[in-house]
Amino acid sequence: MLRLLEGEILFYMGLGWVVKGYQHPEDAIVAYPRYDLVNSGKLRHHELKWLGEFTKYWDCVKRNVTLIPVDKVFKPLVRVNKDLTYLLSTFTDLIGVKKEEVEISGSSILSMGNPRDVDVIVYNSTFETKTMLEELLNKGVLRKASEYIVVNEYLEKHSSRMTLENYLKLKRDTILHFTLGQTHLNVKLVALSKGYSHCVDKVEDYTSYNGFFKVLERITAPLIPARYIVRVNGEIMEMESLREVYSELKPGEYYLVEGIIEERRRGRVLVPDHGVVISK
Repeated sequence: MLRLLEGEILFYMGLGWVVKGYQHPEDAIVAYPRYDLVNSGKLRHHELKWLGEFTKYWDCVKRNVTLIPVDKVFKPLVRVNKDLTYLLSTFTDLIGVKKEEVEISGSSILSMGNPRDVDVIVYNSTFETKTMLEELLNKGVLRKASEYIVVNEYLEKHSSRMTLENYLKLKRDTILHFTLGQTHLNVKLVALSKGYSHCVDKVEDYTSYNGFFKVLERITAPLIPARYIVRVNGEIMEMESLREVYSELKPGEYYLVEGIIEERRRGRVLVPDHGVVISK
């Protein structure tokens, strides 16, 4: 079953594609190419140039996005060894979710010999899921990620976008990185169980934004889409992020570089995902 949801891995034309967001055109999926299935590795920057043929304008978001045909993709059959199977089964039992709502994501799908770092998505997550994670961490059932693990996560995924100092500030009290047994789990909590094959939150227009904003309140964070109430230049609006790195922001002042403000039907929405959020 295709979920059409953030973080889902799909195979197409010998590549592993990562689904973005929760809304897509009727006959296509918004996704970006990430993995070379032939060589079992991540695609390098120069290898992405030929993929321009998949980039098309979608009026729903008023921007160019990478689209792949929904009728020609398939989900990977992820084979895991018995140790990892037991670990994932233990994890789902601990947080009280159905096994079918948990999927392996990221580069973990390429080699499942005995990985020490596993990206996991918990779909249909609720605030009860988040609370259970916090309780397990407080009790020591799950061990909080060491700084060494957090730094490795930064080097693997975020070093080209922001400084280590800033990343550590953003993730200083993370509940989404921890160890269970000898394995580091990087968890993304996605609130939906299935996405949409049509536009559900249309963007009417957008403008770029560089400047300060203040997080006043969490609405859904750390669940993704992570939504907040923020103040931007005296104006109260919503902020929405699909990125795990911006799903745990605490109330307070931040600076956004290369963000955008979208005019949606429900109002103005600050979107930081293509930029960098800098913690004060």
